[in-house]
Amino acid sequence: MLVKEIQEQKHEDPRITRTRGMLTAALSELMREKSFNAITVREIAERATLNRVTFYAHFQDKFALLEYAARQMIRQQIEAQLPNGAYSDENLRRLVLLVCNFVSDIDQYCPPPHGQLEPLMEKKIKTELYDVMLHWLPTSKKTSASREQAAMMSAWALYGAAKQWSQDKAQKPAEDFVRQVVPLIKANLQPFVETNGGQTAKRAHGGGSSSGRFVSLLRLQHVYR
Repeated sequence: MLVKEIQEQKHEDPRITRTRGMLTAALSELMREKSFNAITVREIAERATLNRVTFYAHFQDKFALLEYAARQMIRQQIEAQLPNGAYSDENLRRLVLLVCNFVSDIDQYCPPPHGQLEPLMEKKIKTELYDVMLHWLPTSKKTSASREQAAMMSAWALYGAAKQWSQDKAQKPAEDFVRQVVPLIKANLQPFVETNGGQTAKRAHGGGSSSGRFVSLLRLQHVYR
């Protein structure tokens, strides 16, 4: 899904891309100045040097713009940090670090109250993580769990752990957090991928019981305890 949508965006009318980019940039600037709840469509349009008619020609409301902006920002970072798109130990490490930085930026640069901002951002981040991980995982006959289940549980666990890290008053450096979390996420992907020196093998073979792998998801909530 993610790869297909990125390809479709590359064929988007440049004028549409430019206008949406201006609106996205305007929203980003305003969100550094005030809470999302306090921002109006008029303010977004004026900051983008456009009118409200143009805004509504592209987005139903400010929530639709926020959803679009969040999706674009996440995908741009994924494309930049994971250029080959395939699973590897290094790409998993980069993905965890990317999520940590993204969640931390939201908490740091978006003034409260967050209101509907936080659940919307959480939904988009989880969706993009799910798509990335699903793309990584081939079908495996060595486990009763489906690749969809593995991708969903890993995506949710990764987001939850990153959110906990970002809100921890005694926050550890991101790299230290990544070193703790990567083995736990990797354990749950292991039935579907087989690595050799950090690179994905052409065929995936599971190892160990799937129930044992998924139990490690529960350990993520205890990383800081």
